[in-house]
Amino acid sequence: MTLTVKKPRTAEEILLLQHRRARAAELAKKVVCVILVLITLVPFYISVIYSIKYKNEITISHLAWPKNPTLDNYIRVITENEQFLVGLKNSVLTTVPTIFLLMIVCSMAAWVLARNNTRFYNLMYVIMTMGTLIPFQCIMLPLYLNMFKVGLVSTNLGFIIARAGLQVSISILVITSFVKTVPRELEQAAEIDGCGKFGIFWKIVFPLLKPINATQLVLNTVYVWNDYNTAVVLLRDKASRTLPLAQIVYFNENTAELNLAFAFFIMAMLPILILYFSLQKYVVSGVMAGAVKG
Repeated sequence: MTLTVKKPRTAEEILLLQHRRARAAELAKKVVCVILVLITLVPFYISVIYSIKYKNEITISHLAWPKNPTLDNYIRVITENEQFLVGLKNSVLTTVPTIFLLMIVCSMAAWVLARNNTRFYNLMYVIMTMGTLIPFQCIMLPLYLNMFKVGLVSTNLGFIIARAGLQVSISILVITSFVKTVPRELEQAAEIDGCGKFGIFWKIVFPLLKPINATQLVLNTVYVWNDYNTAVVLLRDKASRTLPLAQIVYFNENTAELNLAFAFFIMAMLPILILYFSLQKYVVSGVMAGAVKG
């Protein structure tokens, strides 16, 4: 029996092997990215093609592009049923105030918490951010009972207060981390020039929070606009339904006409898509700034 001794690899062979492994790893990453993109886009593609198909064409060709695309489904959703317009109105009237309330209050609170490193403020920061650990299911019943006692069930004001409260913890957590990256020297220079606390915040700090506030604006808008759990607990009347509730009701009423249901879904999605693409550069810069500086 003879033993074969492997020849040691040369430097060129080692480099070639490393290059092949790197190319294989890069190819695997691209394949995974393509799969994830397809998983994300396929439901959106199905929603779009169903929304521009006629009812009988959906049963004939499920995933094929329609031979005669139509926008009649969108027109019918708006004109034949009031649920979309009522849901759109309520979603706008609840989302816009909630977002601006969160932006102002959380920015001010985050600035105070970031600039005061005492036990009291550190404790307040911990208490405020601990809200992110509490599941919504734990506060559903107390939330409804308290809102019912003060007469805010099925009202836009009640939904705004509840939804803003649910977003405060994560907003303060994110904005506080960003505020800590703002140089104190700018505030000290403004204070020497005679600027008060409110002036320092509005003229110096708040403009510098534009990237993170744009990020929070988009993320909080998505959360509030698409919120179903809070809406189903508090908004009991038909006239107070937001779009997520209206979508469920409309889908249940039009299961035989999926083209109308998917047209409803697409129109409910459009405002969020428009907002995201409009503020995309600010969202990316805010995330990158937080990642690099934080």
